[in-house]
Amino acid sequence: MSMPLSRSFRFLPSLTLAMALLASCAKPSPVEPTDAASQSAAATEAPEPTATVADAGAAASAVAVPASFRAIGTEPFWSAKVEGKMLTWSTPEQPDGISLPVSRVDKDGAAILDGLLEGRPLTLEVRSGACSDGMSDTEYPLSVTRRIGTDVQQGCAR
Repeated sequence: MSMPLSRSFRFLPSLTLAMALLASCAKPSPVEPTDAASQSAAATEAPEPTATVADAGAAASAVAVPASFRAIGTEPFWSAKVEGKMLTWSTPEQPDGISLPVSRVDKDGAAILDGLLEGRPLTLEVRSGACSDGMSDTEYPLSVTRRIGTDVQQGCAR
């Protein structure tokens, strides 16, 4: 007994959406320069580097943590949406989140954000490095250590 044609295709829109989302995650292929671009680049003289040893040391210790990112943690579940100097803290109990100002210091290869969450000190220490949330196959480019008072949890960010 065969299914009516309309029932057999009812999952097609969902499948198409899932495939489109997966395709958007693929790395774009590199663009090869054209002959005109190569000739133009060859004709342009590169300026002499002016970096000093101090500048090179500062660049080496620069943190690759953007000003805006989203951090998440599991068991217990939490998230922090950081946009510049503002952080919105969310949990399953507080899905709308609590917004608070934070200060940021880049130190020892990490971005350290500090603020007060309902009177308790909140610190996010964010570092470059592959991270897994432990519940999905998602790889995140940043790892996070979250402290609220004496409670310390690990998470990921992007």
